[in-house]
Amino acid sequence: MLDRLPTLRLRPVLTILGLTGLLALAACGGGSGAPNNPYDPNPGTPTLQLSPGALTAYSGVPVTITITSGVAPFFAFTNNSAVLPVTQNVAGNTIVLLPNQVAADTTVILTVKDSANQSTTAAVSVKAAPIFNSLTFAPSGTDCGTNLCSGQSGAATVVATGPAGAPLTGRQMRFDVVFGPIGIATSNPGTPLVQTLTVVTDVTGKATAVIQALTNATTQPAQIRVTDVTSGQEQISNFTVQNSTTGTGSPLTVVPPAVTIPGSTTSTACSSGFRINYYIYGGNPPYSVASTAPSLVTLVNSTVAVSGGFFGVITNGTCIANPLTFTIVDSAGKQTTATLINQPGTGTPPIPPVPTAIVLSPGVTTDPACSGKTFNIVLTGGTPPYNVSVSPSGATATPPVVPTAGGSTAISGLATASGLTNIIVVDSGTPQLTATGSITCK
Repeated sequence: MLDRLPTLRLRPVLTILGLTGLLALAACGGGSGAPNNPYDPNPGTPTLQLSPGALTAYSGVPVTITITSGVAPFFAFTNNSAVLPVTQNVAGNTIVLLPNQVAADTTVILTVKDSANQSTTAAVSVKAAPIFNSLTFAPSGTDCGTNLCSGQSGAATVVATGPAGAPLTGRQMRFDVVFGPIGIATSNPGTPLVQTLTVVTDVTGKATAVIQALTNATTQPAQIRVTDVTSGQEQISNFTVQNSTTGTGSPLTVVPPAVTIPGSTTSTACSSGFRINYYIYGGNPPYSVASTAPSLVTLVNSTVAVSGGFFGVITNGTCIANPLTFTIVDSAGKQTTATLINQPGTGTPPIPPVPTAIVLSPGVTTDPACSGKTFNIVLTGGTPPYNVSVSPSGATATPPVVPTAGGSTAISGLATASGLTNIIVVDSGTPQLTATGSITCK
């Protein structure tokens, strides 16, 4: 018994040492299991994956593809570098793409490989940028050259085009003031100037925002940005706001300076009931407004109290004076003008259908004994109602007015020996049609 004591005392020590060794091996990654899962004997290679696997990109608008799995470093390749250039060595796990301008929608295949020789692809549908290098800005006057005078307005214009240069109508363009002493003019009297405004393109693909510089603003740079809401493409324009004391203060401007209302394509008439608002900026308010031909339009707000206020013009269908000129004079006597052209329509009015001839049924009647008889005549064709008369007098038509086609009138009061009686029918058309019938009594 005493001989076994040393062995019994060593067994716990050996057991503890064995467990310690196993723990050390696990901590060092020993064995065939995965580092994070010691019970997985074959961890494998992570599959190369991209997100998204397919996307739409617009020319000039950067987009990204993320490598979500695989073995770094990664490499990217394109099958059309003229449309979609790409850097072969990927920095990290993000691929930044900047498509070039295209004339038509083009699909480019992007291939990505990893260091485990895995590869996968993503399809990129490149579409033409709608506002590629099309943003322009111009002041409404030349008092400050190409700069925007303080208190003056200018026009920021962008043109949206699709494949082959076709205009994009009804496209939303968001104008933003990035910095500078400027605002974007609106038609809301409560907020005449805003920092952001969305304008919809017209039938020519054009969208215009009026940019207004603050009165007496110091000379400083300004920047505006326009964004195509659909694609996210942006364009930027930089200009200078110049402090100006020209004349009696800031230059007097009106926006828009000229308006043309196109005529109808279905008639030759001019517009009627169409309203245009003109906004006045700068100078010394209040302003007075007068028309060279007051009877040709209805003028709303002939006195405008503040800079940024507006006067309205409502057409009445008259277009004999083109252009019609409105004179705006401020309180210091400085003046400017705005014009309106109300174009006549280019269409041809519809030609009314030619009515059919009036038909009497029966049209000719012969009777050997007319006395005491009534002859019913049915009327069709022409344009009702019909007016009926008989000749010579003595006979009567009842009713003398037949209201509808298919209606009838009764001829009575004829004598047996009265001979020929004429029935005359006139319709209500333009021009009027006439038809005759007869009753012969022998």
